Amino acid sequence: MQLFVDDKVRVVVSEELISEVRRKILHKFPLFTPKLKLLGASLRLDAEMVQLGNQEVRISRDPKDNMFIETSLAGECDFIISGDRDLLVLKCVQRIRIVTPNEFLERF
Repeated sequence: MQLFVDDKVRVVVSEELISEVRRKILHKFPLFTPKLKLLGASLRLDAEMVQLGNQEVRISRDPKDNMFIETSLAGECDFIISGDRDLLVLKCVQRIRIVTPNEFLERF
């Protein structure tokens, strides 16, 4: 998050991705619920927003994860940063490397 705030990384999101992040935080980190509105507003304001639906992506063994790949492809990203095993097992999609947060921070 600090790299994003300091403009050292470009963050690409879609409305679908923001909704999924919100759902995951509500489920796994309920103490952060009061800050969700601020997070969503910050992402919409400061991140690069892309629209999904221009290409059909069926790569992940978990169909729900395809939105992350599609968002990354649409935004011409270098990385997908995730702890999701269904994404991590892919390691790379086209030129997009899929890494854990720790792997990303080590590279950065």
